[in-house]
Amino acid sequence: MDLPRHQLRAWLLEQLRREGEPLRWAITAVDRDPAGASTLLQVEAVLIR
Repeated sequence: MDLPRHQLRAWLLEQLRREGEPLRWAITAVDRDPAGASTLLQVEAVLIR
C-alpha cells in the first residue's frame, strides 16, 4: 500500500480500532527493501476490547 507519511497515524489508528480501542501503540521496527521502493513497519499495540 502506498500511503503518504502525513496520513500514516490516522490510517494506523483506524486499523487498530478494528480490533479494539488502542491504549498505547508504538512503531517498533522499520525495514526498507534494498531498492528503496517500499518500507515495512512493525507495530506493537495494547488494545482494550
